[in-house]
Amino acid sequence: MRFCDLFISYKIGLKNIKSTIPFTKLPLYRKILVIILFASAIISGILLIFKQTWASYIPMALGIISLIIFFIIDSMKRNLKVMLQQHYAPYSEKRMNMTINVLKDYGIEIQNFDSLDMLIEEAKQAQIQCDYIAPLKKPFKTLGAIIIPIVAFVAQKIGNAASQDEMITMALQVIVLVLLTFSLIFSLTPIIKDILYRDYNKYDDFIYDLRQIKLFYAKKCYIFKSDMSTY
Repeated sequence: MRFCDLFISYKIGLKNIKSTIPFTKLPLYRKILVIILFASAIISGILLIFKQTWASYIPMALGIISLIIFFIIDSMKRNLKVMLQQHYAPYSEKRMNMTINVLKDYGIEIQNFDSLDMLIEEAKQAQIQCDYIAPLKKPFKTLGAIIIPIVAFVAQKIGNAASQDEMITMALQVIVLVLLTFSLIFSLTPIIKDILYRDYNKYDDFIYDLRQIKLFYAKKCYIFKSDMSTY
């Protein structure tokens, strides 16, 4: 057997555990937030395309206000306890039990910290090897250093030729465009990373789970065995 075999078994185990919460099982305030954000994004996009007025920004502002209210409500003690008991704790238990079973199938005892540390180091090395984007980061930085001065020069020329009202309108349009672009990037980033980085995030999950086993499960088993040995 090899490390890659164990890791594939771990990935199969992850697929059998749902990490997302279905919309129907979300608390009422979370359902309302999702609907408001979705509706505000669509309405703002339509208004900005067909009619660029101050009213176009109202749905977006309502979405931002709703998001702030959501964070306040979501951080309340009662709501945190509900999410912990109904979703977070059951998911953590299933995931840890799955990881422990995978390790046992490959003859690895969770009380053996040396073996767990070796697995963590091996996962880090495998993660570095699957990062196909790393060699492209330096060329992208060089390209950005070339493009930014050009954009600044063009913006300066446009600013010199435009009136104050036109500058305000263009600035608002640029701000909205930047916000929409970043929203799109943040929403697509997980999908893009899964395509380009393949198993990169899964290695992070595996390393994290091994550390949780060392913190909470290995010590518990060791204490239990010590108590049994006294009889």
